[in-house]
Amino acid sequence: MSTAILQKTPVEAKWNTQKLHEETATLFARQMVATMTTLAKYGPEAQQELMKNIVAGKVEHFKAAGVQTPIDLVRAMAESEANLFGSKIQIVGDEKKAEMIYDQCACWNAIQKVGKLTPEQEEAMGKNFEAKVRLIGQAFGLKGEVKFEGETAIVTFTK
Repeated sequence: MSTAILQKTPVEAKWNTQKLHEETATLFARQMVATMTTLAKYGPEAQQELMKNIVAGKVEHFKAAGVQTPIDLVRAMAESEANLFGSKIQIVGDEKKAEMIYDQCACWNAIQKVGKLTPEQEEAMGKNFEAKVRLIGQAFGLKGEVKFEGETAIVTFTK
């Protein structure tokens, strides 16, 4: 098989949805692990700054999508994760309280696969996730909480 291409050749998108989800989640996981590993060398202030910037971007995205209530927020978050990464998430709630129940978090699965994390690193990532949920909730005037039940994470936003 030749490795040379002698003429300009357009590349077409051919991945199916499952392949796209897997590749997107894996790429995201690799970037997140690399970022957190690098920032750990610069201390907690650098990690906090990154979290603040990530949350600001997410909040801007969700506000542009018209999010106002807890159910709006969990729907927008779950749709993004399901469509980008292939996460399996259920949502339930109303305008006062809503939950996202992760049956399968594609990003977490990819991080565990590529990151080879220690138990301490896994715990730190869980705390980081909880902090992001709190901050996203605050940006919408909501209380954001995460509860872990075995492999299942339940994210709750309350007015």
